[in-house]
Amino acid sequence: MKEYVIRIVNDTSDENPVKAVTGDEKSAGGETEEGSTAGEKLAQSLVKRVISVGAIVNTADQIISHQLSTISLQTGAQEYGQRASYIYQKAGGFVKSVAMGATMGSVAGIGGSIAGAAVAAVLNVGSNVVSYLFKQDIIQKEKELEDISRRMRMMRATVSGRRYSNVTEF
Repeated sequence: MKEYVIRIVNDTSDENPVKAVTGDEKSAGGETEEGSTAGEKLAQSLVKRVISVGAIVNTADQIISHQLSTISLQTGAQEYGQRASYIYQKAGGFVKSVAMGATMGSVAGIGGSIAGAAVAAVLNVGSNVVSYLFKQDIIQKEKELEDISRRMRMMRATVSGRRYSNVTEF
């Protein structure tokens, strides 16, 4: 089995501009003018960080998805592969949203990065809880409809309101 290592280094400071994964500052986001406003520089910094993190997350996602897609081929256990993919989908979505939240907040420094990650985590968990509640509601409604259908079949299987004594299929 191949081993992949993804290393993320944030070596930015006030002296060093943020550089995108694609190359230096000029090839990633165009040349910056000396007369740029603070808002423009902040926006450029945020865009470069999002592009960098997005490229790293996308690459890691492709590697992990490929490994998960080969589980059923390697082991012959299709259910195991499906379970692993489902777990990765849920856990990976959480990690991606937290990483993007931290990236967006990183413009405001380390505190902003922590706050962005926390907000993204809370929103992701809240979204999953709402999704499960909606699914539970659908399952409950389907059970109620099935019960109504079963009662209607039992009513049709009676004679003059009485059940046959040999009705056992219900």
